[in-house]
Amino acid sequence: MLKSIVLILALTMDSFMVSFTYGASRTKMSVSAIIIMNLVMSALLGVAILTGNYLTVFLPGKFTGTASFLLLFLIGLYRIRSGFQSRKETVTGDNMSHLGIWEATGLSAILSLDNIAVGVGTGLVEEQFPVLVIGSFFMGVLMMKVGWRIGKHSRILFKQDLSWLGGVCLILLAVSTLR
Repeated sequence: MLKSIVLILALTMDSFMVSFTYGASRTKMSVSAIIIMNLVMSALLGVAILTGNYLTVFLPGKFTGTASFLLLFLIGLYRIRSGFQSRKETVTGDNMSHLGIWEATGLSAILSLDNIAVGVGTGLVEEQFPVLVIGSFFMGVLMMKVGWRIGKHSRILFKQDLSWLGGVCLILLAVSTLR
């Protein structure tokens, strides 16, 4: 269960950072946009986990564990690298813009790309499919709401991307898959 919680936190860290950025740039995220984004991301995660589960029927156990480790570890490294390479931006102005439904849907598909790979890797070794999918939906909604509020109120204080923390979580999860 602890692995599932860590994985959910890692998967939703990007959602937090994106919504933090929108809050800092004073771009309003409607509840419907947040729900649609998390429905898309959770559904794609579910399909990826089922794909990983399906692959375990055809692949030997040692291979699936190694593949899971490699996918989670490499995506974790990528997230850490991209988090540290992100540029700091200063946001000015008080005008509030809005994130549209279509933009939110497209953004959720982009945010899901690494979640799909993580889902396949997780499906190779993880048995808690409903917990991961439902948990990622609700935690994603929560992370987006909290991230947007924090970003809105602290856009001057924090000018760094913390998405690398999701990468650290994925690497820890990858190490935990080694038996």
